[in-house]
Amino acid sequence: MCEFNKEDVLILAKTILDCPIDYIENIHIIGNVPEYFCQYCEAEDYTRENFKHKLNCPVLVAQDILTGYE
Repeated sequence: MCEFNKEDVLILAKTILDCPIDYIENIHIIGNVPEYFCQYCEAEDYTRENFKHKLNCPVLVAQDILTGYE
């Protein structure tokens, strides 16, 4: 079994959560449409408030790891 240093895992999780959602302004046929996307799972949405990551996204794993440590 592989063991990891707990502090290293927490640092990695915090780094993933630092800024997972990026903003891009796409040019579509109907005009410029702002879009948010996750750099890890590539999920997309037009609003940040309703953003949902894919179920296998590292961001969700990082959130689970940090639950109870902050």
